[in-house]
Amino acid sequence: MAFDDVFKYHVDRKNNVLSWQVLDSLTVEDAEKASKLVKSSLASLNGAKLLVDNRFMIKNGRPIVFSPEVNTIWEQLQSGILPKVSQCAVLCSGAIMKMQMDRIARASGFIDVLKSFWNDDPGVLKKEAYEFLSIPSNELIDRPISE
Repeated sequence: MAFDDVFKYHVDRKNNVLSWQVLDSLTVEDAEKASKLVKSSLASLNGAKLLVDNRFMIKNGRPIVFSPEVNTIWEQLQSGILPKVSQCAVLCSGAIMKMQMDRIARASGFIDVLKSFWNDDPGVLKKEAYEFLSIPSNELIDRPISE
């Protein structure tokens, strides 16, 4: 699958939010490319809020998680961008992913700004994340996913 099909991102300058969606498993190459995009997008934002949407990381009806190699790239990214980020909300595809995101955040030092969310009701999930970030909505996250 092409990178643009598995990773979408959006910069909301009005609310100072960088959001992205991961729509399938990421290869190491995809994660490295995503990491570079996140860093370059944050270059013009200070005290940015991140909104990460991993809700669609599901295969055959079951949540999928990142490989250990991709986890390492996310840990390095989080360590590097921590000074530029005030808050980070992660929408998870299940309880296992929520635990994985929390573990990565603890390892990277990002745990003080990150909160992972999981709920069977996608409306509640988004509402909790938006309240955490003090934003009314997000153009990328609210957009329907095209199949």
